Amino acid sequence: MISAAEVSQEQQWLSFVEGKDSTAPDPSAYALHVLGADHSLNNITGGDPTDGFSPWVTDILVYPSSDYWQTLLNGDRIRPYIDLSISDYNTLRIPSAVKDYDLYADTGKFYEDVVIDGSLTLGTTVIGGSSISIPGDLTCDKVIANTLTGSANTKTLLLEITSNTTFNNDHTGYIYQCKPSGSNVNITLPATSDTGVAFTVNNCVAGKTVTFPNLVNARGTVLGEQFSAATIYWDGSAWYGIGDLV
Repeated sequence: MISAAEVSQEQQWLSFVEGKDSTAPDPSAYALHVLGADHSLNNITGGDPTDGFSPWVTDILVYPSSDYWQTLLNGDRIRPYIDLSISDYNTLRIPSAVKDYDLYADTGKFYEDVVIDGSLTLGTTVIGGSSISIPGDLTCDKVIANTLTGSANTKTLLLEITSNTTFNNDHTGYIYQCKPSGSNVNITLPATSDTGVAFTVNNCVAGKTVTFPNLVNARGTVLGEQFSAATIYWDGSAWYGIGDLV
């Protein structure tokens, strides 16, 4: 019969601590050992058992720096981790990608559907290889494309002009509604533009004129009657005007 006094049971130690950071721990704060991709505990100094197997690892072991951790921090990117402690004397930092159910990753590939209940914020985005279908409305500040095909239900932007101004190249497609506060409004054209930039000008007030002082390639430079209008466009080398110019 074995009495309780004759039984010696050693304490078993195992803990997991999760976290996330964008910078590696200060190596000077640890007795630092770094494991390579194909290393195990007994590949490092202090990892081999000394005095038998008590203790298994004689030095504190941490894992804050390696190809799995430090070199993948990449600036301000957040890197989750799990610190696995298997005794009072050693801790293994294991890289992860999830913290508090949030995913932090560099690239990803999904073979099935992705459902996002919240909002989606994108940086530079490339969509190609297949068709994209948007069943609802698409709202954005600017769409830049080589070719857009299909039908569009769009609205023309209007800008009221009451005094002398210089055409803004960002106003391509606008209608300038001119209502001179004086007897005349001058619209000066910029020295250059992008090919295909165009805008329309409407003289809305009787007895007033709209003048394009530096327009050369047109029948005239003045809209002199109420509701006389002209379209001005840049062909890649010069401004041209068509319409009721005299």
